[in-house]
Amino acid sequence: VENHCLDIVHSAALILDEHNLIKYDTKSGSLQITALGRVAAHFYVSYQSMAQYNAQLKPNMSDIELFRIFANSGEFMNIRVREEEKLELAKLVIRVPIPIKEAPDESAAKVNALLQAYISNLRLEGFALVTDMTYIRQSAARLCRALFEMALRRKWAALALKALTLCKMVERKLWQSQNPLRQFKGVPEAIVRKLEKKDISWDRYYDLKPQDLAELVKIPKMGKTLHRLVHQVPRLELAAHVQPVSRALLRIE
Repeated sequence: VENHCLDIVHSAALILDEHNLIKYDTKSGSLQITALGRVAAHFYVSYQSMAQYNAQLKPNMSDIELFRIFANSGEFMNIRVREEEKLELAKLVIRVPIPIKEAPDESAAKVNALLQAYISNLRLEGFALVTDMTYIRQSAARLCRALFEMALRRKWAALALKALTLCKMVERKLWQSQNPLRQFKGVPEAIVRKLEKKDISWDRYYDLKPQDLAELVKIPKMGKTLHRLVHQVPRLELAAHVQPVSRALLRIE
């Protein structure tokens, strides 16, 4: 029994070492975790997913590519497209905002579409799809955080920002292009859509008076309510002095 257990540990260690999650000395039997392994352990990410992320992540990736990497995570290898789901999935792929390159009957397309449907708060008809979405939703936050940590450790600022934005969109069920007031259930959908059609950055909302907000939505009685809700959204103001020290080092005060 002891030898069998040792064989299992040895085999697992070899796999983890192969994917750069640990450093395994076969002679001494010593194990040493790597930076990549720490990310995997902290966010409970499978070695298959970490290997894929490690190989496919690039410093300049589009949102389409980032969603594709997520959809191909090892955690979703058992998700399959059922025959009765194909029609609804085909419609869903068209409705979601980020284009999906895979065919609707592929598992990666299903995962991708369900993640986007979750962020978009879309209603699903099939019970099986709802069940799969729940599983994807439960895994999404930690997988996206792992992608963010990997980009951060590699010092890829552009990708780190995209991954962090994805984390926040999954957490808040809100696309970056959407108005933060959608988080308040008391704001009617029609009013939020009116605000989203206006070419006004969110920072400017803090400077608007109740009368200005009422004028934007053409509903006088909503001015005070919108003004109160705008100021309930946290706002952080930072001032920084940045000085280059070397080609790879900045001093920030």
